[in-house]
Order: sequence, then structure tokens, then C-alpha cells
Amino acid sequence: MIRHYALIVVLLLTGCAGLGQVERISDLSGEQLKQMRDIQLYDSDKGLNFRSHGRIKGLSCKGSGWSGYSREDSAMTQLKIKAVKVRANGILYPTCSHDASVDWGNNCWESWVCVGEAITVE
Repeated sequence: MIRHYALIVVLLLTGCAGLGQVERISDLSGEQLKQMRDIQLYDSDKGLNFRSHGRIKGLSCKGSGWSGYSREDSAMTQLKIKAVKVRANGILYPTCSHDASVDWGNNCWESWVCVGEAITVE
């Protein structure tokens, strides 16, 4: 009986990491891949004529104590994928942060999170 509970706890801790937050690059069309590479990052909105699509988040998550690593560039790629999915061509005020401890908010043992505002620059 104790083994069953232990197995359930292990599955919950490792199987749900970043659940529903990580986009697969392989799911993008060729056109979306091109759009992702063309996404521009902006540190200021001064002089920009843009329309906002709202805040977006990219996550790179180490799902268990034994799985690979989380990486900042992977979180930034996720942010760009999210921008493409909302039909944006830029990201305003992109920032990334690293959480080397257990990130309970994202269900990760370690994570990189990048956030920004998805925008269409005209």
C-alpha cells in the first residue's frame, strides 16, 4: 500500500511539470517558424506605434530532480512561440528570471520564466 502512495506522489511531482504551459516547436507551421525568428524585442515603447495583445509568459522547467536543466534561451523561445500564437510581431519589455529552488507556482524543480507584452508594431 505504501508503495502505491509513493508511486502516486512521484508521478504527481514529475508528470505535471509546466503542464499546459510549454508549447512544442514541432507543432508550428513553416510560416509560424519564420514569424518566430522575426519576432522583435523592444525595451522601450518610445516612438512605437503598436497594438497590445496582452502579457505572455515563456517557461523552461526542470520537471524533476533527475531530469535535464531549465534554460533561459528555452524560456525565451517559448515566449516567442506564445507571441506568434497571438499573432504578434514583437515583445515589449521582455524580462527573464531564474528560480533555482523548487518553483511551486509552475510545478518545477528549477525554472526560467520570461514574460513580456505581445505587440503588433505597425
